[in-house]
Amino acid sequence: MLTEEAMAAFASHHGMATAAMLTTAGMGRRARAMAVDDGLLEVWYERVFRIRSSPVTVEARCAALCLGFRQGYITGPTGGRLSGLRRMPASPLVHFAVPHGSHIGPFDGVELRQTTKIERIHVVTRGDGIRVAAPPRLAFDLAADLSPLDHRSVIEQMLKERRTSMSTLAKVGKDLVHPARPGSARFVATLMSRAPGGAAESYPEVQIAEGLQRRGVPITLQAGELIAPGARPIRFDMSVQSVRWAVEVDVHPEHLSLPGTSSDKRRDRACHRIDWQVERVTELELLDVEGICDELAENYRLRCEHLTRRR
Repeated sequence: MLTEEAMAAFASHHGMATAAMLTTAGMGRRARAMAVDDGLLEVWYERVFRIRSSPVTVEARCAALCLGFRQGYITGPTGGRLSGLRRMPASPLVHFAVPHGSHIGPFDGVELRQTTKIERIHVVTRGDGIRVAAPPRLAFDLAADLSPLDHRSVIEQMLKERRTSMSTLAKVGKDLVHPARPGSARFVATLMSRAPGGAAESYPEVQIAEGLQRRGVPITLQAGELIAPGARPIRFDMSVQSVRWAVEVDVHPEHLSLPGTSSDKRRDRACHRIDWQVERVTELELLDVEGICDELAENYRLRCEHLTRRR
C-alpha cells in the first residue's frame, strides 16, 4: 500500500516520484521494492518511480527526466509546447538538454542535447518538478529547430507577451552565440532582421512584415498611437510614418462581423481625414502572401510618388 504522502508526491509530479521523495513520504526501500513486485510501481531512469495507474503523458515523461537528471532541462519544441508557444513542429520526441560530457542515455523517445553552458537563469523549475528552458534561453535553443519565419514569429510572441525583452535576448546571444553551437546564426539573423517598434501580435503579421522588409518597405511595427478626429487612439499593425502609410492585418474573427467591419470602416475614414492611407489584408489574401506583399509594396511606392508630386 502507498502512504497518503506518497500518493500526494505522485499526484503533484504527473505520476512520477524519486526514491528520495518516497522515503520522505514514509515509503522506504523495502516498501518500494514490494510495490514494484506487486505491479503498483515501475522504475524509470535513475531511481525514479512511476505509479502504473497514471497515464504516460508528455508532462509525465518530462517530469521523469527532470527528476532523474536534475542538471538537465526540457527545451526545443517540447519546451515550446509546454510554454504555449506557436509554430512548434509536431514531434513525438521529448527534447532534453544536459551538460556537455554527461553519460546518460540513449533513451527511447528522447532527443538528448549536450550544452557547455547552463546558467541558473537559463532554467525555470515548475511546481510539478519539470525544469524547462527560461524564455530567453528557449528563444535561443529553438533557433536550431525552426524555420527563419517560425523562429521570428516565436520571438515576436515572447516580446508581445513580455516574457523577455530585446536587451535580454541580446545578452543571451552574447553569452551563447558560437560558430559551433547549433542555431547561433539563425538567432543572430532573427534579432538583426526585426522591424523596429513593438512586437507583432500574430504569425500573419510576421509574414507580412517580413515580406515587406524584403521588398524594401521600411515599416515599423506597432508604432505609437495616432489620434484621429472622431476616433479612438489608433495603433497600426505596421506603418511608415514618414509618408503616413499603414497596413492592418485583419485575421481576428471580429473583423468579419458587422460591428467589426463598421468599426474598421469608421476608423479608416478618420485616418483619411488626416491624410493617412490604410491598407487592409484579409485572411483570404494570406493564402498568397507573396502576391499581397507585392501589391502592398507597389501601393507604398505609389504613395511615396504621390506625396513627392504634392510637394
